[in-house]
Amino acid sequence: MRNLEPPFKMGFLGSYCTIGKMKDYYKDRPELPVKQLTARIEGAYHRFFAHFSESSGINHSLSKGEVRENPVRDFFESLLPRRFSVSSGEIIDSRGGISPQSDLIIYRTLDGIPILNMQPTILQVESVMCVTEVKSVINISEYEDCLIKAKKLFKLRPFDTELQKYQRGRDPGPEDCRIFISIFAYSSNTKSGLDEEAKRYLECAKKLDIDPGIVDRIYILGKGVINPADGRYAADTNERRIGLFYYYSNLLQFAMRESTRRNEVPYLYYFGRMSEGWKRI
Repeated sequence: MRNLEPPFKMGFLGSYCTIGKMKDYYKDRPELPVKQLTARIEGAYHRFFAHFSESSGINHSLSKGEVRENPVRDFFESLLPRRFSVSSGEIIDSRGGISPQSDLIIYRTLDGIPILNMQPTILQVESVMCVTEVKSVINISEYEDCLIKAKKLFKLRPFDTELQKYQRGRDPGPEDCRIFISIFAYSSNTKSGLDEEAKRYLECAKKLDIDPGIVDRIYILGKGVINPADGRYAADTNERRIGLFYYYSNLLQFAMRESTRRNEVPYLYYFGRMSEGWKRI
């Protein structure tokens, strides 16, 4: 790693420097993290392609699924702050509700306690920030599968209240939970652009009578990212993988914001009545 030192020295009375040099230093410095992050996104982009090619030669469905999901898990784990962990499994609420199994779940490490010490596992809904379905090839049936899973996820009751959907200008309280739901696809069964890809997804949602905004982002490797709720998309290009960059940054911003303002997991809800079994001395 390059040793980037600011153009000043520390003396007995503190720092002293040339004002012009300091301005130049701090003017240029913000560009450096962007370049570093862009390089890491570019590297991840090429690794996704490599792993996808590797998994195409595997016939066993379970092994193929693991090879498909692991690179995306590694991508999240390497670029998300340590306050978050990534697992696969199911999500429960204190009422006994349970979600379908999810490929990747990003949860708050501080209070998200996996019920099974293995993967897939079970996590409390209040600790969950994001859920991602990973698909080898996205098509109409896979879109429908993701929409149905998302609808079932919304039956969970964090803090004994309903999960919230995307709403611009939302001002939630500490027990108003929203989960960032996304689809990561290595490829599509159509060569059409992102505008036609978005139309296919919207048609699936209409057919199932499910709000298309229930899925926050759809990222397709080599194509780009779709934002169904806002009706926008950003395409990857040879010059810059802008779709993957936006997908990651949108997910990160959501997780950081949601985890900071949301209350901790109410474990007493899950433990049930605490008065049974006690006897007076």
